[in-house]
Amino acid sequence: MATMVQERPSNAAAEAQAKRRQQWLERVGKELVAAEGAEPQSPAEPLAKRLDQMLEVAAKADVLEPRDKSEIRERVHAVKLRLYERHVAYLLDETMAATRDRARKDEKSELLKQINTALAAALRLGLSSEIRDSVKQRLAIIHETSAAGESAKAKEDAEREARRRESGHPNERRTFTRWHEPPLVVVIGNRRFTTADWSLSGILIDEFDAEGRQPGEQLDIQIGLESGRLYKERVEIVRHSAEPRRVAIKSRRFASVLMQVKRDCDAQQLEPC
Repeated sequence: MATMVQERPSNAAAEAQAKRRQQWLERVGKELVAAEGAEPQSPAEPLAKRLDQMLEVAAKADVLEPRDKSEIRERVHAVKLRLYERHVAYLLDETMAATRDRARKDEKSELLKQINTALAAALRLGLSSEIRDSVKQRLAIIHETSAAGESAKAKEDAEREARRRESGHPNERRTFTRWHEPPLVVVIGNRRFTTADWSLSGILIDEFDAEGRQPGEQLDIQIGLESGRLYKERVEIVRHSAEPRRVAIKSRRFASVLMQVKRDCDAQQLEPC
């Protein structure tokens, strides 16, 4: 009986600790979601500084576990990088528009300065070589395009720029690096699928017939490595296509099971690429 009396305060303390930890993670999640939802025209630096301040406080929070702090660091880093990537893309679009308008010459010079500043920050955060080269290519187009936009070279560059802007999904905001290998196993109901690509925040599933399903609809799935454990997760449909038959889904919460899948890759010495 005495043992039970002694355990109650201990259990109560553990429950209180778990509740405070969950509240902390929820606050972090809200901050990150807000940052991810920022418009591309919003300067990235103030948002990045706010995330850095949150990260500094989180590092000192006793209620958070070491793995929590590690995942928060990783998520903050990825969100900051994506903020700068999107802002650079917005500035490039604005600069191209200003390039074709003689009256916006001074504005173009200022925009180019902002691109250099934002690009330098993105490079420090580990901007991929593919995106870096894409930015350089677009800057070259901008420098080659005439102000009047009537020369044959200007028209050629404008067409190339238009094709570039149409090549992706303009409304899709994927924060993390996408990996194609290793493909993940996804189980929905009693059907088994594989991923076309995946990141720490979402996945693209191959050969999925999404007829009748709508963006925003939630799905219960199991996901993991072919050679590892499958984890349960509730996800949300972002978009789907009939040809090829694919559906993009995202995690609805911070510290999703995709981070655990990434740790499983590390444990098996698999390097996603």
